[in-house]
Amino acid sequence: MSTVLIIEPRSSGLELVTRAHELGHTVLVLTSGTEPGTVPDKADRIVTADTLDRAAALDAVRALHAETPLDAVLPGFEHFVELAAHTAAMLGLPGIDPAGVEPLRHKHRMRRALDAAGLDQPRYRAVSHARSAAAAHAELGPVCVVKPVDQSGSLGVRRASSAAEAVDAFRGALRAARVPGARGAGLVLVEEYVEGPEYSVEGYVEDGRTHILGITEKILGAEPHFVEVGHIVPARLKPSVSAAVRAYITRVLAAVGLGLGPFHAELRMSDRGPLLMEVAARLPGDRIPDLLRLACGHDLYEIMLRSYLGLPNPEPAAPRTGARAGIRYFLRPGLTEYREFRVDPLLASDPRVREIGVLLPPNIPLPDPGSSSGRLGYVLAAGASYRETAGVLHRAEQAVTFG
Repeated sequence: MSTVLIIEPRSSGLELVTRAHELGHTVLVLTSGTEPGTVPDKADRIVTADTLDRAAALDAVRALHAETPLDAVLPGFEHFVELAAHTAAMLGLPGIDPAGVEPLRHKHRMRRALDAAGLDQPRYRAVSHARSAAAAHAELGPVCVVKPVDQSGSLGVRRASSAAEAVDAFRGALRAARVPGARGAGLVLVEEYVEGPEYSVEGYVEDGRTHILGITEKILGAEPHFVEVGHIVPARLKPSVSAAVRAYITRVLAAVGLGLGPFHAELRMSDRGPLLMEVAARLPGDRIPDLLRLACGHDLYEIMLRSYLGLPNPEPAAPRTGARAGIRYFLRPGLTEYREFRVDPLLASDPRVREIGVLLPPNIPLPDPGSSSGRLGYVLAAGASYRETAGVLHRAEQAVTFG
């Protein structure tokens, strides 16, 4: 089989390593080694380099390639899409065009690309000063959303209902924007607040064609934060709404210039139609690829590997009827520590429950629940219908306690 290099696998990138190993590939991982969970068990070799220093990382890969020729270079996490693009280009391997990667990594560039294409989206302003944040709120309010231009996992994203809240959220977003070398360093987006249910769209681009594999329904925690506490795949949508979402996202991907590989696009369905929140050239997080496999039979991990290896993917099969898969994460605002993770035996024995897990162990100080890093645990379930799966996830919220 092939030798693939995965840069900084985190979240779904960790499962990408496992899936590549299962498919018979030799899997190398490039990591700075400074983050927990970045050394997967299934990797055949770990190469250490400063992945936040592009020149140092490229030098390390160049030396590695001379010793062990690589067939593909893949990003293992959103922050390393740009590095993977430059690395693949350096080696003459399939990848995203480095010249066009900015709208896929930095949200202000994404917004400008959609403007240029004439696509409807939330009104926005990119600001670099607290005074500008207050002025943007006055223009876009009375309610707006403030977010970093280069982060993920809802980190630093907040609703603001006054100029003072916008300024406070601006400062929080700046603190959250910790990606060294980002072109958007020092910038924050202030956006129009969009009412409506939230969804994400999962798929891939190949030979200029957009293949949409599924639309995911989002369950969000309490505002002013926008933490995703659950997902159901596929979403329950009227055919007309599904068609509108698919057509809109196809135009979005053309606007931002994605030419290869998987994408994850988030939107809200407003009175004006679908409006983009963000789009990324990577695997979705939060186990969504696993939900997609369970409910629809689509293996986005394998699709990504084949895309970056320059191999064609088979035409996606028709989705299965009825089946749904979902995940529920647990937030406990106000809880600073817990000693015991308790699960109702009826939930634990339910055959539709596929996994129950802890993300933050007991007896440690718990982080602020204002981003995905504050989620304590999860239940993953699959059922024969939307109602069945949603019911299991709803019961899980009451059946799992932290004492």
